[in-house]
Amino acid sequence: MTLYVTDLDGTLLRSDASVSEYTADALNRLIGAGVMFTYATARSFSSAFPLVKKLNLSCPAATFNGVFVIDPRTGEHLIENVYSEECRELAKEFFIKEKIAPLVYSYINGTEKVSYLESRFDEVKSYVNSRRGDKRLRPVSDYSALFEGEIFYFTVIDPGKKVPALDEVFTEKNGYSRNVQKDTYDDMIWYEIYDKSASKANAVNQIKALTGADELICFGDNLNDIPMIKAADVGVAVENSHEALKKSADIIIEKNDNDGVAKFIEQREFSRG
Repeated sequence: MTLYVTDLDGTLLRSDASVSEYTADALNRLIGAGVMFTYATARSFSSAFPLVKKLNLSCPAATFNGVFVIDPRTGEHLIENVYSEECRELAKEFFIKEKIAPLVYSYINGTEKVSYLESRFDEVKSYVNSRRGDKRLRPVSDYSALFEGEIFYFTVIDPGKKVPALDEVFTEKNGYSRNVQKDTYDDMIWYEIYDKSASKANAVNQIKALTGADELICFGDNLNDIPMIKAADVGVAVENSHEALKKSADIIIEKNDNDGVAKFIEQREFSRG
């Protein structure tokens, strides 16, 4: 059986962050016929679910660039690829020393939160303003509160001249993976930091094992998708992809706004009879 795994923003989702009616109808028909289909995204479950709720997903999905493998219907964590305590402490010490105020994703009393310093709101306002009403948002007054809970992810938005210092610390040798790229919907640079065991490549292989699939086909558009494109039996880039990802892909299909992912799967499954 083939497992199809797609990135969301810029790949499955259109430029307005929606799933088109064509894509929803086509994929639900295929899923109903037994095709295994899911997603791997940098988004959280709470951010991704409203965007894909048209789809009748049941195969495990990956969130936070592979930190969590989840049940896409409930958000239940099936696999967690998270920091060691040493990695959490090293990151905290670095951010305080360098006076960097990241978005901090953590579980506090069992509830997912995204904490940020109120005094540095201007540095994260694009994120916060795009998520008005999100119950995860947690403004805090100091660094002590910022780093509370079981931390599993950091994001520094528009790090600018801080990148060399960040790159010195957040290395695989020190236990981290990191991704640096422009946001799909604006020009803001996101510097995302997670455990070295977490990646879309690792997560899609974990999903492959959970589902018993014997073939993996992955779709993407941006730099954080390159590892899973390379890990797939067939790596597929949408036409609007970053050039570096296109070079890593086996196939280039129609762009996200033309329902490229759904059309490709439809045609491939039809040709297989």
